[in-house]
Amino acid sequence: MIRKQAINRCIYILSALIVRPSFGGFIAASPLPLPTPKSTQATHWLGLWEVCFALLVIASLIFTIRWIFGLMNDGKTPLIGSKQRNIQIIERKPLGGRQSLLLVRCRDTEVLLHQSKGRLTTLCAVDSENEENSK
Repeated sequence: MIRKQAINRCIYILSALIVRPSFGGFIAASPLPLPTPKSTQATHWLGLWEVCFALLVIASLIFTIRWIFGLMNDGKTPLIGSKQRNIQIIERKPLGGRQSLLLVRCRDTEVLLHQSKGRLTTLCAVDSENEENSK
């Protein structure tokens, strides 16, 4: 019942949009002005300058927004990410079809992870500074 009413209302709106331009109204009563003749050379260069100006405005807008985000986040823009990489995947060892072992370094700690079917399980954590000093 509700679906039928919604379809009927959509049909009424579409028919009103289709019928309205066919009657003309106020828009059809006033004729459009005729184009004035211009030289093709001037029109060509004018279009090129308009495109270049539009590209310049868009590029400056992008850099301005990036600069504002940099000011708000102490130089770290969230759209681009931080320049400092704190997490690194050192090694990945596949165990089977959808299982693997991952050795991940997060700042000074190395973590051994088990990955299976979209799940990560921490197996053990090793402090890399202590490991390097003992050797």
